[in-house]
Amino acid sequence: MSQTLLWGVDWYPEQWEKTLWESDVQRMAAQGFHAVRIMEFAWPILEPKLGTYDFTFFDEVLELLERYNLRAVLGTPTAIMPAWLVDQDPTVLAVHPSRLSRDFGCRRMGCMNAPSYQEAARRLVQAIADHYGNKQVVIGWQIDNEIGHEGSDHCVCDHCRAAWHRWLAERYTTIENLNEKWGTIFWGSTYSRFDQIPLPRQQVATSHNPALLLDYDRFSSDTAVLWAETQVRIIREKALPHQFITTNLYPAPLSQCIDMEDMVRTMDAAGWDNYPVWGNQDESLPYFFTSYVLSYVRGLHPSGTFKVMEEFSGIQGHTQLGHLPPPEQVVLWTNQAIARGANAIFYFRWRTAPFAQEQLCYGIRDTDNVETERERHIIKNIQTLSPVLKTFASEPISARVCLVYDRDSSRLIREQPLSLGMEMRPAPYMQVGYDAELARWFAPYVIYNVTGDIKSTRSVTLENYKLISLPLYELTDEAFVIRLTNWVAQGGHLVLGWRSGSRTRDNWNTDRVLPGLFRELAGVQVRSFEALGKGSVRLSLMDSLIHRLISTFMPCKGEVWADIIETDTAQVIARYHDKRKHYSGKPAITCNKFGAGSVWYLGTSPDATTTFFLYKTILKQAGLEPRFLGLGIEEIKRTSHDGNNVTVLLNHTPKKKRIYGRIIPPWGTIVIEGE
Repeated sequence: MSQTLLWGVDWYPEQWEKTLWESDVQRMAAQGFHAVRIMEFAWPILEPKLGTYDFTFFDEVLELLERYNLRAVLGTPTAIMPAWLVDQDPTVLAVHPSRLSRDFGCRRMGCMNAPSYQEAARRLVQAIADHYGNKQVVIGWQIDNEIGHEGSDHCVCDHCRAAWHRWLAERYTTIENLNEKWGTIFWGSTYSRFDQIPLPRQQVATSHNPALLLDYDRFSSDTAVLWAETQVRIIREKALPHQFITTNLYPAPLSQCIDMEDMVRTMDAAGWDNYPVWGNQDESLPYFFTSYVLSYVRGLHPSGTFKVMEEFSGIQGHTQLGHLPPPEQVVLWTNQAIARGANAIFYFRWRTAPFAQEQLCYGIRDTDNVETERERHIIKNIQTLSPVLKTFASEPISARVCLVYDRDSSRLIREQPLSLGMEMRPAPYMQVGYDAELARWFAPYVIYNVTGDIKSTRSVTLENYKLISLPLYELTDEAFVIRLTNWVAQGGHLVLGWRSGSRTRDNWNTDRVLPGLFRELAGVQVRSFEALGKGSVRLSLMDSLIHRLISTFMPCKGEVWADIIETDTAQVIARYHDKRKHYSGKPAITCNKFGAGSVWYLGTSPDATTTFFLYKTILKQAGLEPRFLGLGIEEIKRTSHDGNNVTVLLNHTPKKKRIYGRIIPPWGTIVIEGE
């Protein structure tokens, strides 16, 4: 089955009586679904005891799906483990850095460095691939489930200790080299052997050396990536050509240590779990934040598309619930994901579970199995918009602006958030401050409807873009700075953020005046600064008379951080204008002409008002065409497979809007072809 836009649903037949199966499948097929995701938590069914594999249950499920012309994506069920494996070897259970050992019965309880777990998972995946790899009814594979989520990206058990020491020895070769790179002379923490180096468990007060923490993040990421790649290799040897391989990544994308770009490099596409509201949130995430995460996941894989393996359908939570979005908004999030690059949507879930930890994760249908209002809206959207959405869903997105991030800098900021304004923990295991800041930097492209990519420093092709934003680039790579310098000199436009250039790749403070290697390019010096925490500082825009007047009558503010800038060759765009601050009057934002291009240096994080006025100027100077259609209106330009222009208009507001002479209903979508 070849689909340019795949509609699917996550189905758990093992949680229901067989008497419901056929009516479920019949209804899915009639409603326009093409496929179901199954099996990702079914290890005890497939291997009820060590070495005994039983596929009869899912053979029956697949036969039923095939009878109704539905296809299956199989999840490898290694996010959990059977009780017999824990009985055989209790050390397979992970230990959180808090020293809390995980217990059997929770999700992601296993240590990915535990040999018994690794071997059992390899045997299981091999057996599944041997049995189902040649089945036409199988169109795809999902590796594991949310690898590294819910604090499982870090483990500090004895298996990890041994693997950590091997990883360090391979990276540094000699202990003397490690001591030098880490600066272990500080506080007398010099090591004489690799096996003396501790695991970074949580401490009472002062934390571990930041270099140790950064390397443990890298080590833990490599562990998770190897876990996934091992399964990919096994499946790839047995899978038919039409079967794709992905995994379901999760928000917030940079809130843990795993390099998701590494994770999907051997797969056919990145997969995503799209939850714009979850748990006890009192409102959904801002639409520009969702655009940020969707653009991020699109940029992870060279295909330029991605698959949503879990799309929000009903209100979600594990122990608490919060905001209930209207069903029209649920549909809007689906269309936003497709417009931003998704070519597959699998709704989570078909029907709400009657028992266990996800009783509060509501599906398309509730446990009573009666048609819901959200179901009617979802199915109507599939049946109404599919003909036009599928014309572009698998086509590449053309962008002229790019937000660039550095994975190691994000890891560093997770441990050293710099300012209380970057400290955001919606859960104890999740620090989302870096994501929130990147979303702030991506927001103007969404608000002004300029299609943007998000790429890492190692994968971005600078020549593809007119404008690049580079926030919080602390761990500076000299080779990348040279590339940026040449790109700007040839006409590129760079927006550079505070703290850029402050560290070396080894996480040493630079011995240069800030912004370090960027000083000549930015045309500024930064010799002092302060963290603003949750507060702010008033700004005065200086780039035009009208902006001066606007910032006089309409408060413009900087948030999170304040670099006190001294200009060399740069022009002042905004100054601090706040009588509470001794640096009032000093430059806060500058622009430096460099060759044929320019560099904007943002010494603070502009608030919404400042962002609105500042980026209109930045975008125009870069030769782009900002189009503000109203707050909450998102316009995304796509090209269909036959070369026609397609415009997707999304109304993220509860009021109807008139755009281009057309009325968009509240939370509505309009797709315009050929204009």
